[in-house]
Amino acid sequence: MEKLYLSKDKSLVNLGNSILKAFGVTPFHETYKTVDEIIKNSRKEKIALILFDGFGVNIAEHYKENIPYIYAHKVESFNSVYPPTTVAATTALTTGTYPIENGHIGWTQHFNEYNADICVFLSTDKFDNKKIYPNVSNILKPKFIWEYINETQKFNAASISSFHFKNKDKTDDFETFFEEADKTIKIHDFTYVYSSNPDHLLHELGCYNETVKENLIYLEGKLKTLIENNKDTLFLLVADHGFRDIEEIPLNEHADFFETLSRKYVTYEPSFSGFYVKDGQKFLELANKYYSDRFFIYSKDEILEDHILGYGEMSQYVKETLPDFFLIAKDKYSFYDGEKPVGFKGHHAGGTKEEREIYLYAFNN
Repeated sequence: MEKLYLSKDKSLVNLGNSILKAFGVTPFHETYKTVDEIIKNSRKEKIALILFDGFGVNIAEHYKENIPYIYAHKVESFNSVYPPTTVAATTALTTGTYPIENGHIGWTQHFNEYNADICVFLSTDKFDNKKIYPNVSNILKPKFIWEYINETQKFNAASISSFHFKNKDKTDDFETFFEEADKTIKIHDFTYVYSSNPDHLLHELGCYNETVKENLIYLEGKLKTLIENNKDTLFLLVADHGFRDIEEIPLNEHADFFETLSRKYVTYEPSFSGFYVKDGQKFLELANKYYSDRFFIYSKDEILEDHILGYGEMSQYVKETLPDFFLIAKDKYSFYDGEKPVGFKGHHAGGTKEEREIYLYAFNN
């Protein structure tokens, strides 16, 4: 059986633990040795960790001639986590823990307290978008690396996200965001800086598009200015995951397969799909019949045995809610469980190299 594998020493989790180590916090897991050396050799007392959402290896390689400054500072490739998607990957990086430990796995997850599938970061119902109170973060309770750093009382740490700055049309205001990021970096020893692009555009337009190219050129210009304005700071740039163009397929395309589901929808992600089922044997039979050429098929036990969701102690939340089976895309395929396709041209979260591989970049080192 073809299987997935999660690195124990070159993933976003290891990078998060390198940051903790650099500021005197005992790491939870193995650190990323390349990053440890970069930090040590830079002799900089300040670090800014920049994340461009979706800016994986395949995107960087395709547009490398348009972003020469960024590309010239490439160190090496390494890995996201599974699933390679924003909820799981950014939380893994910013907590230094794996999805199985922190409970952040996919865009939508089932919460027994509400008997509903909920969009984790938005705390909204998957189907009607109604706000869920109290926020599901009160159940998952993540603790971030900047909180641990601040607890040392030796360093000042902060985070800043483009989501917090909006234009009148409710899109992220990147001009203000980068201005505020500069101010934040100047007064902190560690700053985590999150940009929602290029992810937003890659979903809407697909991986290979003129607007995506223009946006990457814009982001490179802003990043270069930020770096040159803070020469006392070591800058590390990463993505949370890669991207690929997709083909959406309806979850109910095969009535007999659809009937095996006790909940008639996808949990987690369209390309890393968790299913709660009525009859496991029948589900496996039909999953293999219809989807084995396009998806990795895993039982709950196999997901745990192969450490697909990471290493460490499984959280109580995950114990209570982990689906029975998983279909994880081998290629471009992505389920939709509504009446019509979502309309995304690009997506991530599946089991392909394009979605998993990201680059590490270093500046002022």
